[in-house]
Amino acid sequence: MAMSRPKSSDKKGKILICVEDMIAERGVNSFSLGDIAKKMKISKGTLYYYYQAKDDIILDIIEKHINELEGDYSSWLIRHKNDTISKQRFLEVIFYKGVKLFNRAKLHIYIINECLRDNPTLKEKYNTMWNEWKKRLEQGIGQVFPDVEDKKTFSYILMLIIDGLTIREALENHSEEEQSIADYIAREN
Repeated sequence: MAMSRPKSSDKKGKILICVEDMIAERGVNSFSLGDIAKKMKISKGTLYYYYQAKDDIILDIIEKHINELEGDYSSWLIRHKNDTISKQRFLEVIFYKGVKLFNRAKLHIYIINECLRDNPTLKEKYNTMWNEWKKRLEQGIGQVFPDVEDKKTFSYILMLIIDGLTIREALENHSEEEQSIADYIAREN
């Protein structure tokens, strides 16, 4: 009886998990495709079959992160659709999910760095994902901040805050600032 080959998505998923672990341990810039293959105990050729470049893996991790973030966020909004969500709680949730989860700070810094190095493919994909997440925020703003007239600009401001907090998180933990910012925005809106 012949052994069945693992599905492409299964192997890709294992590669992504491996790379996420490596990012958590060492950061994004401290390993190569060869290091990934070695850690997974697969040949470089097998790895190249799934991913031609490290950026491709990072993009899939970011996409996975954004999809999980959107899924968590959307399901949270749906669960609370008929509830009164405090502005404070909404902001705490988006700041936590946007900044703290999935080693986002390290990935964010890496992606920004690569985009600044004029990696057009990465820049385009990152900007697309960023804009999609911003649109999702607008939905929540409509639910929690009904009096805000310009939800598009408000979501943009929140995205900029999340980006700034993510950079601060990469440098050191600043949970107190997140709380202060959430308090301030909730009070003023």
